[in-house]
This record gives sequence, C-alpha cells and structure tokens, in this order.
Amino acid sequence: MLLQFSLTVLGLLICVGDVATLALVLTWQERAADPDLRRQRLLTGVLPVGSLLLLLLLGVVFFLLMLWSPQGAELLGN
Repeated sequence: MLLQFSLTVLGLLICVGDVATLALVLTWQERAADPDLRRQRLLTGVLPVGSLLLLLLLGVVFFLLMLWSPQGAELLGN
C-alpha cells in the first residue's frame, strides 16, 4: 500500500512537471520577436516537445489507473 501511495505521488509530480514544462515552452514560443520566428518556434520546438510531454502525461495517467485498479498490482507485477 505504501508503494502505491509513493508511486502515485511520483506520478502526480511528473504530471505537474509536464504541465509546467508545457507552459514554459508555450511562453517561450509566444515571446518571439516577430510572427515568422513564432511560427518557426512552433514547428521546431513546441509541437515536438508538446507531443512528447502529452505522451508522457497519458502514460503516467494510464499507469496510475492500472496501479489503482483491482487487478492492477498483479498486471503490473507480471
């Protein structure tokens, strides 16, 4: 039970970090000097980083849902 709570806290910290990093990347993109640079930052920075962060976020949420399901500990242990 303690392991479940520890993993849950770790997962929630990862989720908060993901959201904060996504906000930082979006702010960085919006602070570009001109529209062309904003578009370049969107295509080369925000979309790839945002995709990876959202993939990680979904993975963590799926892991937490599996962890707290009735058969989750058995399924994750195998």
